[in-house]
Amino acid sequence: MALLPPDPVYTIRNVDNVPVYSLAFSFLPGGLERLLAGSKNGYVYAYNLQTNRVQQKIQVGQAPILHLIHTDSHLITQEKGGKFKMFKLTNSGYKEDALIEIDYPGFCRFEANTKLETIYVPDKESKIHIYNFSGEKKETLIPETNDSSPKLGDPMCFKFIEFPGDKPCLLAGYEAGWLLLWDLNTSQCIGKLQTKECPMSIDYHLEQQRGIIGNVSNVMQIFSISKKDLNMTLKLDIPIKNSGINKVQSRIDGKVFASGGWDGHIRIFSWFSLRPLVVLTEHKQAVQDVVYSTEKVSLWKAHIMAAGGLDGAITLWDLYNNKN
Repeated sequence: MALLPPDPVYTIRNVDNVPVYSLAFSFLPGGLERLLAGSKNGYVYAYNLQTNRVQQKIQVGQAPILHLIHTDSHLITQEKGGKFKMFKLTNSGYKEDALIEIDYPGFCRFEANTKLETIYVPDKESKIHIYNFSGEKKETLIPETNDSSPKLGDPMCFKFIEFPGDKPCLLAGYEAGWLLLWDLNTSQCIGKLQTKECPMSIDYHLEQQRGIIGNVSNVMQIFSISKKDLNMTLKLDIPIKNSGINKVQSRIDGKVFASGGWDGHIRIFSWFSLRPLVVLTEHKQAVQDVVYSTEKVSLWKAHIMAAGGLDGAITLWDLYNNKN
């Protein structure tokens, strides 16, 4: 008999059951452990992970918060429609420090290089803008357009990768099903890969030398990037029962990865076998985001996975962590 899926260690009902679009863990000096939830109503709710209750409400705007990240010094948010806000962390909370406004109707999440305090921002017509955390525009990545170039469409998803030898790159998925690898030292495209469908989310694990593409179809794709020449190759298709993946995310240890689907299901896969380990059906509507904590959450003494969705639930999971 098949094993029943495990229960979450905790389920948070977002304030007023407001749909959750994005999540980010925050670990600050002094032992403050929080989970931030970007919500449909333009608020970010900060949940204290010792009590699992709202500790702070941050009104960012009126539109859904499609993405957010938290560093030691900044909270950066992305609103639907193209507003990107940088908040500085102060003793009294968060102070808006910079605003980037782009007329961008899509759902592509920005990506960040936190070490260099740089963000990569999607725009229409295949453009990717590069800004610093102060909101100053540094550059724009624009693919070549000639008769032999594929029509890419708008950016759909990004992944920042720091390859050995000081080679920072940005992996970008585009509407027409192409992945491009950008060398950020030279601002040149150094690789192209045609995939099955419009990619919705990509992740890449450096030690595994493999990445995952979640798309609009019922097939996820595994690809590799060779260490020698950074050549990209499709490796394997993984069929799933229902179409549509909003988010794929690898755990930091490279043992498992997760997908969050339009069907409300979270699927956990082994990086070793690429087989599904479990399907979690706790969410009743589409899962919008899945994130792993970069540090152990003290309440559960484990790296925790969090998922949020349109049902207004945030589920916390302790899965396949080797207990010492």
